[in-house]
Amino acid sequence: MRRPVPSKLFRHGLSRQTFFQDAVADTADYLRSRFPEELGALNWKIEEVPLQERPESLNRWHTRPETMTIILYRIPIERSASSRNSDPRIQIEQAVVSAAASLLGKEPWDLLDQ
Repeated sequence: MRRPVPSKLFRHGLSRQTFFQDAVADTADYLRSRFPEELGALNWKIEEVPLQERPESLNRWHTRPETMTIILYRIPIERSASSRNSDPRIQIEQAVVSAAASLLGKEPWDLLDQ
């Protein structure tokens, strides 16, 4: 019989997609509360992979300024995290912050606490 392998990165019963979605939602909520004037209307969407090659950010995310939307590509972000042997949540948060900064025409560092 197969059963999930316990991991300190994923709570029991939490799928990769749910983990990814929770990390994106938490980070977007943080950004909305920190910058209500600029990011209060921030929307986000998660897709597995980009449908076409895009030049920005190694195809990990895409922005739509007209609707204040960031589209995050789950598989490329997860693969970049595994190649660096780091905490996957940090890589997800970094992608959300980078995409939001690009949406505003700022550097990611401008959106982080000093």
